[in-house]
Amino acid sequence: MSEEVLFTFLSTRTAIKAERILLTAGLDAKVMPMPEALSAQCGIVLRLPPQQLETANAALQAADVPIDTIYQKIGDEITPYA
Repeated sequence: MSEEVLFTFLSTRTAIKAERILLTAGLDAKVMPMPEALSAQCGIVLRLPPQQLETANAALQAADVPIDTIYQKIGDEITPYA
């Protein structure tokens, strides 16, 4: 079963900035549409392999990029990361 970590942001602009930072850091960040399970509104999230969660979180904090929420996605189930 596929597992991913999803980062949400309060704006598309912030999500794109976060993607640039994470790609520069050598992480496997990918932009994807906001899953309907999270919001019916338009938007994007960043997805990463779960092994890169701590490195990604640290890189975004160091760059003062505010993260809205981090989710864990296993198969089709999405839950807030604990």
